[in-house]
Amino acid sequence: MEVIQGFDITQVVGNVWYVVLGFILFDVVTGLLAAAIEKKLNSSINYIGLIRKVGEFTALAFLIFIDAYTGSNGNIIKIGVGMIVAYEGLSIIENFSRMGINISWLTKYFDQDKVGKSGDDK
Repeated sequence: MEVIQGFDITQVVGNVWYVVLGFILFDVVTGLLAAAIEKKLNSSINYIGLIRKVGEFTALAFLIFIDAYTGSNGNIIKIGVGMIVAYEGLSIIENFSRMGINISWLTKYFDQDKVGKSGDDK
């Protein structure tokens, strides 16, 4: 996947790039589904969420710059990608909980104001 002519991000971070894209996509979809179930679909909230996603890509671009400047051979980028995947994974779990999917064995460690219905399914 070439973003800039001659630059292929998968050569820097490997196929983990597709994992990041997948996690972000799943977070957006599960967030929209959870909001629909809660009857809280709101274009201004969705807009803020999309701005946050753009912020994640901006942070990743910044890490690519820092990695190239320091000559870290992709290590800084891989740390950043790992953090984004962890953040998105937690958000997806929260969204599943908000949809009513019982994962209380996992969400008992989460802020109960964020996880919704599964905290009540004990």
